[in-house]
Amino acid sequence: MALQILENKGNFYILGNISCENVFSMKQYIEAVFKKTKYVTIDITQVTKIDIQGVLILSKIYKDALLAKKVFTIIGVGSKDLYDHFSSHKSA
Repeated sequence: MALQILENKGNFYILGNISCENVFSMKQYIEAVFKKTKYVTIDITQVTKIDIQGVLILSKIYKDALLAKKVFTIIGVGSKDLYDHFSSHKSA
């Protein structure tokens, strides 16, 4: 399934696969949203698959948001790989 990003009342919903084929577009989209607001919340409940490039790009967006003093929140039941990646960096 191709990646879709939907917006409803300021929340963004990612549907489909997050993979090396679409991470650049997703990153550009989220960065454009950050130019207009200080807060971005994405819901990954409907992400069906995420590869390592997807995990790394979400991690980079998160770090860039922290440096820019912006809030980037990921919510929803999503990929275990993403959860494991962020959990391992918190304990390190």
